Amino acid sequence: MSTDAKQHCLPASMSSHALQKRAGTCVIIVVSLFFSLLVSGCSVLPPAPEFTPTFSLPPAKKGVLAEVAASVAAQFDNEQSGFLPVLNSRDGLRWRLALVDHATTSIDAQYFIWQDDAAGNLLFERLLAAADRGVRVRLMVDDFALAASDREIGIISHHPNLEIKIFNPVASRSSLLIGLLDFLFNFEKLNRRMHNKLFVVDNLMAIAGGRNIGNEYFGLSDSYNFRDLDVLTTGPVIMELAEAFDSYWNSEVAYSGTDISRTSTSKDLQSLRSKLQADLVREKDRLHSYPLVRTRWDEDLQSLPTVMLPGTAHFLQDVPIDAEGEELRLVEMLDSLASPSHEQLVIITPYLIPRADFLENLARLSSEGVDVTVLTSSMGANNHTMAHSHYKKYRRPLLTGGADIYEFRHDPSEKIRQITDVPPVRADFISLHIKALVGDGERCFIGSLNLDPRAVEINTENGLYIESPELARKLLTEFQQMMTPQNAWHLSLHDDGRLLWSSDAGTVSSQPARSFGQRIADFFFRLLPVESQL
Repeated sequence: MSTDAKQHCLPASMSSHALQKRAGTCVIIVVSLFFSLLVSGCSVLPPAPEFTPTFSLPPAKKGVLAEVAASVAAQFDNEQSGFLPVLNSRDGLRWRLALVDHATTSIDAQYFIWQDDAAGNLLFERLLAAADRGVRVRLMVDDFALAASDREIGIISHHPNLEIKIFNPVASRSSLLIGLLDFLFNFEKLNRRMHNKLFVVDNLMAIAGGRNIGNEYFGLSDSYNFRDLDVLTTGPVIMELAEAFDSYWNSEVAYSGTDISRTSTSKDLQSLRSKLQADLVREKDRLHSYPLVRTRWDEDLQSLPTVMLPGTAHFLQDVPIDAEGEELRLVEMLDSLASPSHEQLVIITPYLIPRADFLENLARLSSEGVDVTVLTSSMGANNHTMAHSHYKKYRRPLLTGGADIYEFRHDPSEKIRQITDVPPVRADFISLHIKALVGDGERCFIGSLNLDPRAVEINTENGLYIESPELARKLLTEFQQMMTPQNAWHLSLHDDGRLLWSSDAGTVSSQPARSFGQRIADFFFRLLPVESQL
């Protein structure tokens, strides 16, 4: 109980009898409050109220995006799509802004995280502007890290052309304590989070990959920025992406903003617009590399036919609702769709906590002569030290199983810095966030999937499986640069059993870290029995 509450319950002028009576009353209030919280905690939101399903609109017939999509299609076979890897942070946000600014009919966006910061506000303001000019905008965000309040969600939903849905929300979003109780009492249901990332515009062009919406994904964070990866695509695979979005949008665990909050009115929308504009003005220096108003991107978009790479692709994703473990998981789809690797398999994952079958498959591939290379985060480059604490015990099994292990450095070369930080920002350190696989230099997967228990067994994930030697080779070149001594530690086992880390900074036998404090945190996190949830 707070000091103010104590003072309210125990005035100094009270008699002893009155004091005891008031104290008893306070106890009753506290106990009643506790049980009311328990009751709230035991409740869950019922299935989303009945609604009329909505589906993706047909591809736009007019506009720059339609012209560019047609030009790309003219260069490839009918079954092929075009792909452009989005390798640097600045382009990650610029391409999203370009698609939104030229949208004519629809925008469908799906993200695990949409932050209330410079990047998140800039992109949302552009979505709002697109809705103002008649573009239908459907925005779906997971509830776990959603920054918007119930009231803000309700306000957004009053726009006639913009609808927001929240995936698997807790019953009470207005109170952190009650929300926590909801989560604890309904852990099995609410523990399943939507980690998907997808951005489809005019049903002609889309962006999929690892980036959420927030400063650190687009080079704008002062603390750390992510070395990340998306892919911009157009072509036949777009219809698969559209259908994938619809399956989540129309699921029973997707709650409309008007169901989340009914207290706001359409009049509040102008206040929200004013707040957005004020936030963007305040952040104009940080956003120096991005246009703050709708812009013509014709030159950038019309360059795509000359730079997009051909490939055939499928969009893979987990189902929105877990059918008691009966559905085929995304990782299993990758196993069944991808041809077996015969020569080389390169895996990039920021968070690596391998399951038993991963180690078994690694040993099998190694025995068959396949070179398996893994790039993951060093402790210093990991933004979630707890995840690293439960990875480190697997280093030896990975090495003895035949994998070549690299750990990305938090202090990489200036070249990596230039790709990751966006002026005028220079982050304290660089973190790895790429989730990708490349097999035999011919095929690849780019998506949201980490190789940890939460991604493999709990959350929903998605991504593009692409058969494209040109794209695979381009990614390999990029990943090999990330594994040079300037950018990564190469792991090895000494004859005496010690683990060694080698880079151009030398060879050490203690895992590299950002600070002594991180080493202390790593030690204690390892003691927590939470590996299955990481």
